Amino acid sequence: MSISEPLESAPAPVTEPLPAQYDPAANEPAIYARWLEAGCFTADAARASATGGDREPYTLVMPPPNVTAILHVGHGLNNTVQDVLVRWARMKGRETLWVPGTDHAGIATQNVVEKQLAREGLTRQDLGREAFVERTAAFVAETGGVILQQLQAIGASADWSRTAYTFSPELSRAVREAFVRLHERGLIYKGHRVIHWCPRCLTSLSDEEAEPEAETGALYHLSYPLVEPTGERTALSVATTRPETMLGDVAVAVNPNDERYRALIGKHVLLPILDIPIPIVADEYADPEFGTGVVKITPAHDMNDFEVGRRHDLPMPVVIDEHGAMNEVTDAAGRVPPELRGVDRFAARERVVEMLEKLGRLEKKEVHQHNVRHCYRCDTVVEPRLSDQWFVRMAPLAEPALAAVRSGRVRLLPEKWVGVYEHWMSNIRDWNISRQLWWGHRVPVWYCAACPSPENVIVAREDPASCPHCGGAVTQDEDVLDTWFSSWLWPISTLGWPNEASTDLRTFYPTDVLVTAPEIIFFWVARMIMSGYAFKGDAPFHTVYLHGTARDTKGIKMSKSLGNGIDPLDVVKLYGADALRWTLVSGMGLGADVMLDPLDLEKSFAPGRNFATKLWNIGRFLLTNVGTDPVRPIGDVRRDELARADAWILDRLDTAVRECDRAIGPLSPAANDTWRSEELTAGLRLNEYAETARRFVWNELADWYLEAIKTRLATAGDDREVARAVLLHVFDQALRLLHPIVPFVTEALWQKLPGHVDGTFLATSSWPAANTATGSSTLNSLTNSGSAVAGEFELIKDIVDAIRRVRSEYNVPASQTIEAFVVASSAAQRTLESERALLMRLTKTALTAVERAPAGAAANVILAGGTELIVPLEGLIDVAKECARLRSELAGLEKQLASLEARLENPGFVSRAPAQVVESARAKASEWRARRELLRTRIEGLCGVA
Repeated sequence: MSISEPLESAPAPVTEPLPAQYDPAANEPAIYARWLEAGCFTADAARASATGGDREPYTLVMPPPNVTAILHVGHGLNNTVQDVLVRWARMKGRETLWVPGTDHAGIATQNVVEKQLAREGLTRQDLGREAFVERTAAFVAETGGVILQQLQAIGASADWSRTAYTFSPELSRAVREAFVRLHERGLIYKGHRVIHWCPRCLTSLSDEEAEPEAETGALYHLSYPLVEPTGERTALSVATTRPETMLGDVAVAVNPNDERYRALIGKHVLLPILDIPIPIVADEYADPEFGTGVVKITPAHDMNDFEVGRRHDLPMPVVIDEHGAMNEVTDAAGRVPPELRGVDRFAARERVVEMLEKLGRLEKKEVHQHNVRHCYRCDTVVEPRLSDQWFVRMAPLAEPALAAVRSGRVRLLPEKWVGVYEHWMSNIRDWNISRQLWWGHRVPVWYCAACPSPENVIVAREDPASCPHCGGAVTQDEDVLDTWFSSWLWPISTLGWPNEASTDLRTFYPTDVLVTAPEIIFFWVARMIMSGYAFKGDAPFHTVYLHGTARDTKGIKMSKSLGNGIDPLDVVKLYGADALRWTLVSGMGLGADVMLDPLDLEKSFAPGRNFATKLWNIGRFLLTNVGTDPVRPIGDVRRDELARADAWILDRLDTAVRECDRAIGPLSPAANDTWRSEELTAGLRLNEYAETARRFVWNELADWYLEAIKTRLATAGDDREVARAVLLHVFDQALRLLHPIVPFVTEALWQKLPGHVDGTFLATSSWPAANTATGSSTLNSLTNSGSAVAGEFELIKDIVDAIRRVRSEYNVPASQTIEAFVVASSAAQRTLESERALLMRLTKTALTAVERAPAGAAANVILAGGTELIVPLEGLIDVAKECARLRSELAGLEKQLASLEARLENPGFVSRAPAQVVESARAKASEWRARRELLRTRIEGLCGVA
């Protein structure tokens, strides 16, 4: 649908009064259904400038959740951030496309289905590959889209008509095309190398999927006897953390520059337990500073040892099988003793150590801190294992992706991730993309048993019926591709690639912003940038926003498995989606974590609920007091008709719009698709945007402007019509400012405003525009020319604030009428005189302008611009008693402060106390000094002498 016109140009239908309470449960689903019915979120390429339209495109792709996933607070945080940006861009007039979708999640989904089979007493082998894939597909069809429906419940305004799925025929075509192209370029190869293997998932993993975790283990020092003893040396001491792998040792290595062992290079040692002679080789991999400086070389079970083995042409026996048990797998005949065969690797470790002790070959065992890799899916300790796998050569792909960040074509926010990205990309390793699974994109490679190598390997875009060389039968590779090999294509495959004629691809690529978590910066973000350059010649987005993590009050990442998670749908049921969204956005600094209490949802989400309630109450007041009569268009209001409060609120609105735009934006780079240096860190400070909008609607509009115009709204006449026009306009604009964060309550209110046109939506209305110096609109003129008048209202506001502060400090009841005096310029006096009635109503104070402060005990406040406010206190309080109380409080404070300062001057305290204790004491001393000066000032003003 087209962008709706501003409210003030529409006729004024009769509106029904709002209910006393806002009911999210009743409003939110109905509002969302109306948005969908009206097509508010559907992007139209024909409207975009890339296809001849007049709207610049703006595109985001949703990080696809796994088809096995259900909504958790991390999804809620990620998608709320995206939705704020999408709704803002849509209102800014961009042809906005937010592409949703799901990931087939090879390992995770296969594990779920295999667990289902296990409960039925079956395995996937019992079903066979074809039946297992069919069952998994049926499971996904039934449950795979649940999380997308849940995202709708929190207000995600994605274009659901374009929902993508990594295993759909269209995206599967893209996956095969990418594989074939990379193979044709020599960037995909099959290698016999050591990879990370998960004995539980029974598949290989990439470097990024095998996550290192710090653990306390043991370092074993083993004695390897010399076959040719030299002098007094009869054995070499070898340190290892995995003694069970010694059954696969084929050499020991020493550094060629290590004088201790140089004479032994080329000789042999006996491998304990097996008594097999193995050579001593010279290799710089051996670190003279680690352990004994002698390293056992097990090429089939360690990546570094594998490289040593290749350099020295050593054999590579595999002694641990796919299940993590000790077995003679390949080229390992006689390597695994019968008593160890079939024994789990960790149990075998203990048995091997016992055997070494009996042989007198265990020198010592010591505690050792080291990193152990775990499977990112099931947390099983990963086993390095020699295997045949498919790899992608990454260095050529990484080069343009690294240059993109360094040049400013792609910016990473927060900036701290730039260095991490550059380090990883500069030291990138080839990517193992084959997985030993059944669920996933089958590797598009076929083998012909009749043809000699390399003709026997067929890589094809379409399934071959026979060998293209000899016409014989072919069999397809059993492996599937890493799930990330499909998701790295997400920004292009979801838009139609490899069909270069795709309208969506030509219109909406490159996309604009990627919103994701930093833990997948290498799994996904870096790879998408690489694939964008590899297949489209350009980066897939100009900005990557790496948001923080939802954590509990102890700082622990929220997780269902840890029992400290929050179900966003529980929050929606209790408080509404707006409360959830407001809490997440307002509490999230750039890249900062969001702290929530899973044990107290009321405490965590009350701010969002309270804000929605406040907004609703403002709307009720407006509808009640503005009424249903037609409201004068703001464009018809003349500058000289504006009251000071009108000019002030219009000025504050203009400031709020500018600050909100600055906090969220810019939408895109200023020129040439490359961020300028000053733009690299701009925008995406969503908590600042939320606070600016909140402050405007709550503090400035509700607390000040609504209070200031109550009398005018109740009094018939032209002044009432001006107040109604300004109030309606300002509240309409406030709702637009807030809509991206709290879309439901703002839409519900906007639909009820006088002048609303049936069938139009706030979701597709225009974003407020800040006034410009060259603007020619009537509203532009009102604001630019009204700044001086707005400043006069600031004086009124300052005086009201000062009087209220004095009442609070001296416990003067708000209902008690008092008198006060001001010493001010003649212009300020005229302002105060003309606003005498407003000041009396807001402060219950009779204000008199004087040339100098009257004598007697009084509270004195100096305001901005030099205006002095004097509030006599005689008769309001017992001055003598108050002076005594203040002096007593000051004396006690000075005594406490002296004691605290003495502690801080004590070197012993500062050096021995914990740093946080010292810092807390310093902060308290600073706070007490400020309090002391405040008390002294108050005593001097009231009592004459401090």
